[in-house]
Amino acid sequence: MPRKSKSAVTDFVTNFTFEELLKEVEFDLRIKEYVVMTIDSANYAMNLNVPSRAEYFCLILVKNGYEQFRIDDKRYTSSAGDIIFCPMSETFWIEEVSDDYVGKYIFFSVDFISNAGFNYRSSDVLRSLSVDTNVIKNEPDIFRRIEFHLDELKVLNSTEKENYYFNEMIWHHFSLVIYEVDNYFKRTEKFYQVTSREDEITTSFFTLVREHFKDQHSVQFYADELCISRKYLTKVINKTMFKSPRDIIHQVLAVEARLLLKNSTANVNEVATQLKFSDQASFSKFFKKHVGKSPLEYKRDDLY
Repeated sequence: MPRKSKSAVTDFVTNFTFEELLKEVEFDLRIKEYVVMTIDSANYAMNLNVPSRAEYFCLILVKNGYEQFRIDDKRYTSSAGDIIFCPMSETFWIEEVSDDYVGKYIFFSVDFISNAGFNYRSSDVLRSLSVDTNVIKNEPDIFRRIEFHLDELKVLNSTEKENYYFNEMIWHHFSLVIYEVDNYFKRTEKFYQVTSREDEITTSFFTLVREHFKDQHSVQFYADELCISRKYLTKVINKTMFKSPRDIIHQVLAVEARLLLKNSTANVNEVATQLKFSDQASFSKFFKKHVGKSPLEYKRDDLY
């Protein structure tokens, strides 16, 4: 039988740090900003049905079996042959893991990406890796090539092997992994030429939203912080992210509202206050529009 349980609801989101991850590595690493490992159902350490966030990126090759997971309110099933890219700080729930599950993982930090020479704050990559689903299916050639590079990255990062050019070879193999993933999304999504200024605005906007979304719901606030007009901000974000700034702010708010309602002792009014809504009625209206049910109904539902 697959692993499937009703875990107790926690009062907070479980945050995974890269330092905690490194404690699971059984050999010394040359570069402590990435690790490649194989995880199966026997050593699968994550609790099921518990909201989690990771302070690092992850790419998974599903070798065998299947895994069911949820990002926000969208559910996915990944099976053998699938490739999953997991952005940093995404809230997710692992719901079910088959007994025969085997996955090959690479976990890597923001510093590692920067050191590799990639600008992962650029709007181009954000568009590529922030689509609704980050699962690549039915691409055996991509799977085969990425698996080869992950195997090489694992060997190169072990201090047991001597290699004068290990650093350069690591950047080479890692770059090819990212090119494979980014190229896939570029082939499957419609892209537009983005200027460096638009790229900068998109990056800054996302940073500001993460910092202020609980207190500031107005697009005008973010436009003012960026010293541009609201109209221009909307034009840029629509171009780079295929969503309006308002949609993005509301999406982040709705996710946080669901987490607070389901995973804390706060009542509806307290959550409305924490998220700086003018009153409970306006919060309830917002929540029902974005979630499809009232906050009270959502809090009472046994989703887990």
